[in-house]
Amino acid sequence: MVRVFIGLLLGIIIGAVATTYFFSTGGGDYFVVASPRVRHLEEELSRAGQQQERLTKKLEDAAAVIEKMSAKFTDLEHRVQTLQPSSAKPTDTESSPKPLVEESPLNPAPAEKPSEGTNQGIGTPSPS
Repeated sequence: MVRVFIGLLLGIIIGAVATTYFFSTGGGDYFVVASPRVRHLEEELSRAGQQQERLTKKLEDAAAVIEKMSAKFTDLEHRVQTLQPSSAKPTDTESSPKPLVEESPLNPAPAEKPSEGTNQGIGTPSPS
């Protein structure tokens, strides 16, 4: 019985020392790397990195297009500014063209009040 107890105690001590040595030298990395969960996370990480690279490229392309559009707009603005002073300035008669149809006034003059003896119109009572 003592022999079994000493063998069990010796096995526990040797096992603990061997396990500590195994994990401290990097042997445990194989178990971590071989895990399906770790492989899945590594695949997701690589996909996220690829997606980030694609988005970075798209952002750079968009920035380049915006810069080109800005340069073209600035060029167009300069062209318009150079054309405006050289064009003839319109006179007062040219700036406000005459309407083809005469417009009626917005506030017509008030109608004259009829005298007391005259008919005020059909359907209106006479003042009493």
